[in-house]
Amino acid sequence: MSRHIPGPHDPSEMEEFLDTFLYDDGSFLIDEIVSLDADRSEIVARLDTTREFPYVAHQRSGPGHPAHLSVGELIMATAHMGSLHGWFYHGLRWADGWVGYGNRIHRADFKALALIGPPLTLRSRESASRRGARRIVVRFEFEFSQNGQMVYYGDQTAMFLKSGEEQTRRT
Repeated sequence: MSRHIPGPHDPSEMEEFLDTFLYDDGSFLIDEIVSLDADRSEIVARLDTTREFPYVAHQRSGPGHPAHLSVGELIMATAHMGSLHGWFYHGLRWADGWVGYGNRIHRADFKALALIGPPLTLRSRESASRRGARRIVVRFEFEFSQNGQMVYYGDQTAMFLKSGEEQTRRT
């Protein structure tokens, strides 16, 4: 049972993405795809910070330590944005045996706390890519902002590999 992710895409394509993704759709951190710009290899999305997060649920918030997304949750959001790039811009299909892995974080700047409440705007852009028959390497720039203020900048590389064995579709 997939949740609906609104955006400028065919809803059935997003449903297939979620149904075959390597994590169940409840863990997918993107709540809306705002824009897909293939010419610029860029995606803009929205992340609702009021949803459940594994680390936020266990924070002890108070004066000087407001409730916020953890580094782990922000890095997973970069993985999900990269997966959208693989799906929409490189034609990768998880059911065909493609998997994605973060390969290197060249730079990670945490500029401000990503507070619970206002949504995050997630922007990802491919700065380089190299494609082989069973491997695609993509370098990304990530800019995450909240209320117009940048909270995270990342320069990261991911690798997508084709296993050769088809995965079974989740039901």
